[in-house]
Amino acid sequence: MRFIDIHERVGQNLQRIRKRKGWTFDKIAECTGVSKGMLYRIEKGETQPTITIVWRIATGLNVSFSSLIKQEAEVVNIVEQKQTPDLEEDNGRCRLYLIFPFDPETQFEVYTMILRPGANYHSLPHLDGVREYITVKAGEFEITLHDKTYMLDEKKSIQFSANVPHQYENKADTETVLQVIMYYADEG
Repeated sequence: MRFIDIHERVGQNLQRIRKRKGWTFDKIAECTGVSKGMLYRIEKGETQPTITIVWRIATGLNVSFSSLIKQEAEVVNIVEQKQTPDLEEDNGRCRLYLIFPFDPETQFEVYTMILRPGANYHSLPHLDGVREYITVKAGEFEITLHDKTYMLDEKKSIQFSANVPHQYENKADTETVLQVIMYYADEG
């Protein structure tokens, strides 16, 4: 990993946070008391901000001081599915494998869910703001949201607000493999 000078790190982190929040330089200047011109030069890595300026930016953005000075790791993460599921339900007919745990930066987690023939898993409602994105990788299954049932096969994906009861059911005689992304909206 290449070491990046602190002023470049602050600039890259400021840009990442600004874009993630969807904020303009005007909005950041208003919240931090740091001029738009200074913010622009910091983001471009053209100036070395003082500790006080970094603290003002962190406070105005409502982020930690270290989130502005940390060096992002250049990481490639390759995950191999485990032999044993992380969780099981419905007498082992519904198996859940955690692929990527929740990351506060991205606000999501990724699972593989395997529904064996006859699987019938009832999920309780999740918190408001949670969305599920499901892609069928193999097989077919039915998902019921409220009182409406949807049949999905390998050609289909579904996304929905997960703050309602939902049920996964495999009525086929073959295994169904699902890729599940759980997105947790930022409440801040």
